[in-house]
Amino acid sequence: MSQRFIFSLFFILSFFLSYFLSFFFLFYFLFSFFLTFFFLSFLLSFFFLSFFLSFFLSFFLSFFSFFLTFFLTSFLSFLLLSFFLSFFLSFFLSFFLLFFFLFLPSPFPSFLPFFIVISLVAPRTPFSLSLSLSLSLLSLVLFLFPFISPAHNNT
Repeated sequence: MSQRFIFSLFFILSFFLSYFLSFFFLFYFLFSFFLTFFFLSFLLSFFFLSFFLSFFLSFFLSFFSFFLTFFLTSFLSFLLLSFFLSFFLSFFLSFFLLFFFLFLPSPFPSFLPFFIVISLVAPRTPFSLSLSLSLSLLSLVLFLFPFISPAHNNT
């Protein structure tokens, strides 16, 4: 087998593995959150642990696959770079949104799963950097809108 085939296979496997981990930890958290409220602090700590684990694994795998295939072709390196940036920005912005929803008073507490899904389930294709960033910024704007609207400032 050629090196290009092995690197492409590794890239595809890292893509699906990090995508699967994101889905698994997200749905496990949502299922546990709606299943019981007695161990909420334990579930939140476990969610943060799994979130960081998923983040670092996807970061490492995409970064490693990017450097492995950097010198193959310029087009493939562009794809991997956009893939890496998409992962990094979407996970960073989803963590930022999650932090604000958990530690600041929110007028839309029932929208928390919706915003996490928007940030984490944004498509992870190599060309989805702008889409992922747009969805994360849109969720941030929708979250901050009640705080900056004139109706909220008059109360």
